[in-house]
Amino acid sequence: MVDCEKSVQEVLSEMMITNTDVLPVGKDGNFIGLVFKNELYKYILEYNLELETIIQDRTQELKKILETKDLMFSIIAHDLRSPFNTILGFTDILKKNLRNYEIEKSEKFIYEMNAQANQTFNLLENLLNWAQNKSGKIAFNPSCCNIGKISNEVIEQLKEAAQRKNISVRSFYSENANADKNMLEVILRNLISNAIKFTENNGLVKVYSEIIDDHIEVTVSDNGIGVENKDKIKIFTIDENKTKLGTSNEKGSGLGLVVCKDFVEKHRGKIWVENNKDKGSLFKFTLPIHIIRKRNLKKKSKRINKVEQ
Repeated sequence: MVDCEKSVQEVLSEMMITNTDVLPVGKDGNFIGLVFKNELYKYILEYNLELETIIQDRTQELKKILETKDLMFSIIAHDLRSPFNTILGFTDILKKNLRNYEIEKSEKFIYEMNAQANQTFNLLENLLNWAQNKSGKIAFNPSCCNIGKISNEVIEQLKEAAQRKNISVRSFYSENANADKNMLEVILRNLISNAIKFTENNGLVKVYSEIIDDHIEVTVSDNGIGVENKDKIKIFTIDENKTKLGTSNEKGSGLGLVVCKDFVEKHRGKIWVENNKDKGSLFKFTLPIHIIRKRNLKKKSKRINKVEQ
């Protein structure tokens, strides 16, 4: 009789020594059942397959982590170096020639440096948000957020970028969402910034929302260069995302939309892009309705049903 506490390998060894395919199993000297050699082999096979699957999954996770690390270094080395070189170049010119330049020429350099500094800051923010989200260190604190108010704050932050291209950015009345304010601000800043980036001079960008079923659909509309059908999924993934220059040769890392997708999915929402009827793009994402608003909608719906009956 073998002890039920023995390992599978020990029991198999005893079977081989005693030349048997079955052994009684006991606990504290009492018989409790039988163990069969073929069942033990089956168990080992299944266990090995399970281990192989776990190892493959862990290997893929590790591979992805290493790819993410390499990508971050690539972005830091390439996309951060370029604007810093521009800023250093302009400051060097101004340092040597400031007293000789007319005020208009100096202003032009300063505006360009400011644009490059803002671009670099946004890239750093996206890089930090993306890294924190991937490592699970970013906080998620949903509360009642007024989309219109946050949208107006973001538009104010991007006012200079829009003015440089004479682009009008309009935000319309919107509902309260149950969202993390910081994440919602990042989503809107990236989408509105992209809309400005890919819209020609004298263009129009609009931000609005509407209630559809049990969620809020937010839209950032532009009349810019649009997105090709083959790129509509790629632009939200870091692996295949290839960045384009803006209509005034603005550069980007492609991280902004990836961060948007991560943050929208934190809210259990969806994000996608559609073609605008005339020209440009409609970037849309969904958020949950604020719970109080949701209750009011249900009450109104019940009253309407009673009238219809």
